[in-house]
Amino acid sequence: MISHFRDLFQRVRLRPGMYGVQNYAETTSFVTGCDAAMGWMLLEGFREWLLVRLGSESSLVWSALVLELTPGVGLQPARQLSAEAETAAHDQLFDLLDQFLTVKEQHDGLRQVFAEYAARRSEWDAADELDDGDDAP
Repeated sequence: MISHFRDLFQRVRLRPGMYGVQNYAETTSFVTGCDAAMGWMLLEGFREWLLVRLGSESSLVWSALVLELTPGVGLQPARQLSAEAETAAHDQLFDLLDQFLTVKEQHDGLRQVFAEYAARRSEWDAADELDDGDDAP
C-alpha cells in the first residue's frame, strides 16, 4: 500500500497542478489528506523521523519541520515563501517523504523509526538535564 503512495507522491511532485496543488501549503494539505484517507497511519512516525534528522526536539508540526530541514529556507510561514523557497520546500518534502516511506516499508521499519527517536529523545532529555543543572546557584 505504501508503494502506491510513493508513486502518487512522485507524480504530484512532477506535476503538482494536475493534482490541484500550486504551493507548499496546498501540497502539505494534499499529503495530510492522503494520511487522513489512510486513517492517519500513512505518516505515522514521520514527525519523529524528521526530528531525528533535525537533531533536536521541537513542538512544530511535520510541515514546519520540513521547512526547517530545507536548505536556504528555514522556519518561516508556509504561505509567505518566495518562489525559490517554494521550489526548494516542494522538492525537500517529496525527498523526505520518499525516504521515510522507504524506511517504513521495510520489515519493522516503523518500529525502527520509533526506536531511533526514543534513543535520540533520551539523549536530548539528558542534555536538557545537564543544561538545567548549569543554572543552579
